[in-house]
Amino acid sequence: MTPAELIYFSVIAFALLIIILLITFIFRKRKKSVLAIIIVLIIGYISYIAYYPTLKIKTHAERYIQLETYLKQTYPNQQFSITPEHFEDGYTVGQFSVNAMETPQIGVDLRVDKHGKVKQVSTWSNEEYPTQENLWRVLKFHLFEEYTLDKNIPVITKKDFWFNGDGLTVFALKIDDSPAIAVFTYSTGGYSFQHFVEGKPDEVISVETDDFVFAYMDEKYTGKAATITTKSGKQYELNPDNQKMKLTIIPIAK
Repeated sequence: MTPAELIYFSVIAFALLIIILLITFIFRKRKKSVLAIIIVLIIGYISYIAYYPTLKIKTHAERYIQLETYLKQTYPNQQFSITPEHFEDGYTVGQFSVNAMETPQIGVDLRVDKHGKVKQVSTWSNEEYPTQENLWRVLKFHLFEEYTLDKNIPVITKKDFWFNGDGLTVFALKIDDSPAIAVFTYSTGGYSFQHFVEGKPDEVISVETDDFVFAYMDEKYTGKAATITTKSGKQYELNPDNQKMKLTIIPIAK
């Protein structure tokens, strides 16, 4: 029994105690009747406690069917994994982890209330702690708005990357059809997201940190040489012949 359930049954027990005291006081001259009522109340309370686990199992099964119906009606062209189908200890009655079959690594927790209404209560991801080379994968979970079943996860592709000894980690990416640069700091104990820029398919994009300028020239770029200007006004030229589709790292002179 969970702490919440202990509180729930304690409240019921306290309410029964008040009722018993009132009945005893009001019908104090009819002791046999009072005793009979008290016995019925106690038996009812004990019976409810004994039946409660079965009630949870039945309620969860009913709400599972309601959720299945909701998903089929709302998303007729998609298939979903729903767990747990049968109530298990450690879960909340009527709450389910749901993910689209094509995206098993990310999903939502949906709760079905007593009226059959479905509500999203949280999102989840089962991705393990990323390696430095695969840190870019976390963008799909953290960069965009909170995930829901209505949203399409963007297709993110790593095109190039670079990192140095102090944990600075930079990726050149394609997000759907747009070029992007993402900058992180990384260690075995944690990582943090620093910068992100996304451009149009035919653009050259750049990000400046304290020590570097990172630039990426998309494969659809059709211009000749491109110029990157730092915050201090210094300019660097990129050559499509040898820098297109590559992450360009430019140290900033101090």
